[in-house]
Amino acid sequence: MTKRTIWGAGAFLGAVLSVTIHTAMSSPQKAGAQTVANAVVQHLDKEAIEKYPWGEIRWMMSGKIDAGSAQTFGIVEIKAGQKNALHSHPNCEEILYVLSGSCEHLIGDKKVTLRAGDLIRVPVGVKHQATAVGNQPLRAVISYSSGDRQVTYYGPSVE
Repeated sequence: MTKRTIWGAGAFLGAVLSVTIHTAMSSPQKAGAQTVANAVVQHLDKEAIEKYPWGEIRWMMSGKIDAGSAQTFGIVEIKAGQKNALHSHPNCEEILYVLSGSCEHLIGDKKVTLRAGDLIRVPVGVKHQATAVGNQPLRAVISYSSGDRQVTYYGPSVE
């Protein structure tokens, strides 16, 4: 029997913050170059939750939240037995890391089962959909390689 340990998943979810640092330096020829850092901190318990029939997403960072962001980051929950819409992202890849629960993830024409501690990378433009399996909701971190995450839906259901 294999024991699965999730390193700090609960602590991670409770302490999620997103920091974007932009560095500006003076001329490289000058001694003592000046560094300026602009950071944006998001607190999990203060961000709005977007509700859907299948669950919810709490967006922690995106170009809508911070115009300087080059990424989109959120926490998603899919209710037990529910699934999000079949969709793709034409302008970015997606990384999904499972915090708790499990899902059957359709990616292209293949299905994979993901459990707590598992991660999947969905390439740009690939159709995918997650269905929460078991009697617990799926909770996961979702991250996109663009601050302006775009979505193409296939079918009547949308996010």
